[in-house]
Amino acid sequence: MTSRAQSRFGRLAPSLVFAAFLAMAGCATGPASPPAPISSGKPRVDPGKSGQQAGLEEPTSLHANGMEIDANGMPVPMAGEFTPEFLEGKDLVRAGVLLPFSHPNSGVRAEAEGMLAGIEMALFDHAPDSFVILPKDTAGSRSKTVEVAEQARAEGAEFFLGPLFGSSVAALNEDRFLAGMPIIGFSNDRDVAGGNTFLASISPEEEVAALVEYAVNNGFRQFAYFGPQSALGMRIETALQFEASQQGGMVVASGFYPDGSGSPTSEAEYLATSINNASEFGGPVAVLIPERGTQLRKVAPLLAYYDMNRETKLMGLSGWNDPSVWREPSLKDAWFVAPPKTDLDAFETRYRRIYGRAPTSLAAQAYDAAALAISLSADGELEREELMAEDGFVGLNGLFRFVADGTAERKLSIYQISPTEGARLIKPGEMAFQPDIG
Repeated sequence: MTSRAQSRFGRLAPSLVFAAFLAMAGCATGPASPPAPISSGKPRVDPGKSGQQAGLEEPTSLHANGMEIDANGMPVPMAGEFTPEFLEGKDLVRAGVLLPFSHPNSGVRAEAEGMLAGIEMALFDHAPDSFVILPKDTAGSRSKTVEVAEQARAEGAEFFLGPLFGSSVAALNEDRFLAGMPIIGFSNDRDVAGGNTFLASISPEEEVAALVEYAVNNGFRQFAYFGPQSALGMRIETALQFEASQQGGMVVASGFYPDGSGSPTSEAEYLATSINNASEFGGPVAVLIPERGTQLRKVAPLLAYYDMNRETKLMGLSGWNDPSVWREPSLKDAWFVAPPKTDLDAFETRYRRIYGRAPTSLAAQAYDAAALAISLSADGELEREELMAEDGFVGLNGLFRFVADGTAERKLSIYQISPTEGARLIKPGEMAFQPDIG
């Protein structure tokens, strides 16, 4: 059981991590997919009946993706709100789940299924039988996202979990037919947050801030970047520049290489030379490498190949939280930032038992978002004020809270890679937020 955060809307904010639910394996043992609405307490509705909505009538006026529009240009609630037969007569809370199940990229499709599986686990762990999710396939397309979101609203959705991509979140924000509906999205593009749109993702800016703070507190004032010259890479390097300056440090060198390059030797040599040439500043240098997996194992050893006359410490983001990279010799004693592992390890064990495979990288974030939405919508509404509870919430990914701009603030942990212990916790994530001043 994780610790609980104090909350202004209750004596204690509900922990999002409970004991294993009863008999879940009998309800959801196969691969996750979006065939039909899902509620707790009963098996899924027959996928063959997912499109049937009793009582739907042909609209007699203008439409937006099948929704009737009134004289003021706003959608008219349709008579066919989805209600499982065994829940007839109950006041239901319906959440639209907007994920790219048919995206052309197989990795994205797998991630969408993993996220739905995480949401299903939260549903069966925490939801009353009056809570229903309406999975919708966005295909990763802006127009499709709007279309299926409007369908979900017509079926009675009060709020949305998803979409995954920033462009899809932005499309919902721009649609006046969905204006005001709460969204808990999973994009890491901060620009699409705000208003009633919240992002449950862990942003690279926040990870960089946690790493730099720890490094500065442990004697590092100089930093370097070695990573891809991609939009995300540039964004991470900008965050490093900003956080270093905020903490009284500086970035002495940045080495960019083409995104996906498996052997950026000339760029590694350039970075090593640049770090050596900055020796007049003295002191050790912390080098951030924002890669993961196979690419990280290819890139990290290159810096060790070129002699540097400075003490260096390699650092990484949460993509390093992967046992397959901890065996790389060049990463010995390196630091990386990630959510607390204790509850994530237990989640992974349960997920494997239920679905027969490892959870995807965002499955736990989806679980946390769903569990939070279930808890806060118990009265039938998901309100901005409750989502922004100052003391936050405790989930699988540790303590977090939504702030005014719609992004999630998190308390992350720092780990050190050890050849004998794997990833050793060296700085636990804090279990409380400091009160706002002023």
